[in-house]
Amino acid sequence: MQTTLRANDWICVDGCAVRGQAFDDSTVLEGKRLAARFLEFDEERPLDSVSAIATELEGFYAAVLTTDETATLVADGARSIPIYYDADGTVVSDRGRVVRDTIGAQRDPIAESEFLLTRYVTGSETIWRDVHATQPGAVVTLENSTVTERTYRDYWPAGPSSEYAENSENPVTQLEPALEIALDRLERVAGDRPIVLPLSGGYDSRLLASALVARGRDVIAFTFGRSGHPDVEVSREVATRLGIRWEFVAYDEALWDEWYHSTRAKQYRARAFGGDALPFLAEVPALHRLLEVDRLPRDALFCPGHTVATPSERLPVFVGEPNRSETETLVGCGPAVDATETPDRETIAPSTEALVDYVLETHYTLWEWDDEAFRTAARDRIRRGLLGDRDPDSIVDPARAAASYERWEWRGRMATFTNGDLRAYENAGVDWWLPLWDPAYVRAWEQVPLEWRREKRAHAELAVDRYRRAAGVSYRRAAITDRSLSPVDRQLSLLRQTPVGQFTERGGDWEPPFLAPQSAWGEPEQHPLAWYGAVDDELRRRLPPVQSFYAIRTLAETGRLDLSDAGSPVPETTVLSILTGCVD
Repeated sequence: MQTTLRANDWICVDGCAVRGQAFDDSTVLEGKRLAARFLEFDEERPLDSVSAIATELEGFYAAVLTTDETATLVADGARSIPIYYDADGTVVSDRGRVVRDTIGAQRDPIAESEFLLTRYVTGSETIWRDVHATQPGAVVTLENSTVTERTYRDYWPAGPSSEYAENSENPVTQLEPALEIALDRLERVAGDRPIVLPLSGGYDSRLLASALVARGRDVIAFTFGRSGHPDVEVSREVATRLGIRWEFVAYDEALWDEWYHSTRAKQYRARAFGGDALPFLAEVPALHRLLEVDRLPRDALFCPGHTVATPSERLPVFVGEPNRSETETLVGCGPAVDATETPDRETIAPSTEALVDYVLETHYTLWEWDDEAFRTAARDRIRRGLLGDRDPDSIVDPARAAASYERWEWRGRMATFTNGDLRAYENAGVDWWLPLWDPAYVRAWEQVPLEWRREKRAHAELAVDRYRRAAGVSYRRAAITDRSLSPVDRQLSLLRQTPVGQFTERGGDWEPPFLAPQSAWGEPEQHPLAWYGAVDDELRRRLPPVQSFYAIRTLAETGRLDLSDAGSPVPETTVLSILTGCVD
């Protein structure tokens, strides 16, 4: 058994390597203490005993336990730290490329096609054949060329249990105790260090910022993008009203051209890509620039606002759901901030096959495609993510259909692509924590009724309430996001909140440099992050029209396109030829 762990913060004790921190009841375990807890496992029953230990731990960590005959791998419930291994159980690493190179793995056309269409690979597979990754809330044992996996912590948000329903209050109120537990744990991990939040114009980071300010914590926020974009201007206002320090890095195409092709950026992408998700880029240039000039403290604890509530944003409407009018509010979350439009919610039957269709039509869309062989393989993969070991015929009502979809997003998208954002902070050499993925908050969210989970409504209401109280603003003002900021507010935000920015940020010009309407954000020249600057100008002109940067990057990550080479071969159309592994 070859074990190669490259990250420098692994702690190894008597055959047990650990990273991260976990709470065992009220005790914080890290380093040797966390390793000692896992070393209590029974070598005769590694899968059972390690799973039992992992069930009692709550935090963000990974563990690798090795004996003469076995290796046992542990992922926390968010899979915040992935571990990779081969199908024969001979190699273990925290880098997918190490496993690939060790066994000489070739590309897996099905997994690679899924990556090209979605920017991630669902399940344990990677784009490399026989190279696998740990799954969220799972323990894997490797013994005698046999791989066995057990999920010790699943995610199935089926709504209130009978006990919960008997004591039910407003779902927002029910979330508050769990949030306090998550914040208590965050503060214990942070200690005396400041807490840094990447502050967006949405509700997630706003909830954290408001709640921490109310607790008297030293909070620093940073934002990036094009001055004048609603995400930037709402962040500016939130930070000012909360009285927290706000650092901003203005993006333009020249910045992306310089940064994306730098040695540092190439090294980051190589280290961050494990074969299962496209590396996050959005905040990486800003993070490095702010750290380099000491505008952010390196000893701080960095807390992205990723949340268990996010899979609820894209829930379809199910046939048979009750009228939603009684729970309609001013708040809720829709598509991503750079979406060009807000689509109508599709209504589908509450069944497994209808969900499979919905996932295919909603998520497998970076390129056009039409291949029945891949469609069959993809449907099987989606069913696996939707159900786990559940019977497909058990999905018969909206509550179970919603839980199934959210489970798919938790395992297929959030734990691979979204939580892969943490590699950016590791690459920058700073510590991180995910307070809104705290298991206490996860359990509370699982109990929220469907009508309050949809569009993250209860979570958004909690954020608005905490911000309203901490900032002393009206409910309507507290509910404004990057999606609802008025044109006037967009124009005047800088002058109202940070007037000095007229000179430090805009060279004396009062008008924002970015005023493109949302309908234009899909155009490369009008993107809010300006990241198409990473693509050579001539190459950009030769690419098929209206291709997202994510789609272009999946080609680059798989070696099909060189973004710096004007003469790089480009696809002639937007139609992906699936099983041949190339683009027509």
